[in-house]
Amino acid sequence: MTEPIRVLLADDHTMFRQGLGEMLQTDDGIKVVGQAENGAEAVELARELAPNVVILDVEMPVMGAREAMDGLLRLRPRPRIVVVTMHDDPSLVRELLGLGANAYLVKSASMNELLSAVHTAAENPEGPHDENVVMVVPRETMRQVEKGSNSLSARELEILLFVARGLSNRQISRSLHLSEATVKRHLANIYPKMGVSSRGEATRKALQEGWISTRDVTEVGEG
Repeated sequence: MTEPIRVLLADDHTMFRQGLGEMLQTDDGIKVVGQAENGAEAVELARELAPNVVILDVEMPVMGAREAMDGLLRLRPRPRIVVVTMHDDPSLVRELLGLGANAYLVKSASMNELLSAVHTAAENPEGPHDENVVMVVPRETMRQVEKGSNSLSARELEILLFVARGLSNRQISRSLHLSEATVKRHLANIYPKMGVSSRGEATRKALQEGWISTRDVTEVGEG
């Protein structure tokens, strides 16, 4: 029998956190192993309980998501991080995915979307060196991502993030449920928009412009 996904919840709103825990445990494939009310407690519990997935709120007392993610991503084994927040600010989506979150969901997302995000994030338990790492972002949130001067569409930005994480065209196509030809077409559009001619150049320019963080590249390579 496959072991259930071990999930740690971190949210300072007790009623929301407890309710979320009860709903998650209606899935036989998920076991909630702990709950934290701030980021510092989340890091400590993650070190002790070794969860597969940490569901993390953005704004918490003592330590927020950004600082907590830094601590969580240093743990071995590295837990997957699913951000669940009321904020759908496009710059925040870019920032947290760039810092290493595997999924970003707004709190208005459905329980099915959250369950899907948890299962997908946990599919690759070996951590970021596994090139099959996947992000799950609700389409309605990605559509709000404003590109600024890079003029990339939401889909193109999503593919660029996958590229920075080292996924091949085939892996991106499977993750996004697109044909491999469609992924290639998007890349063919991305390169001239960015003024580059390769995946490596695209990744480097995205780093220089601050669209992604160095964690995307240094932990998995350019692909």
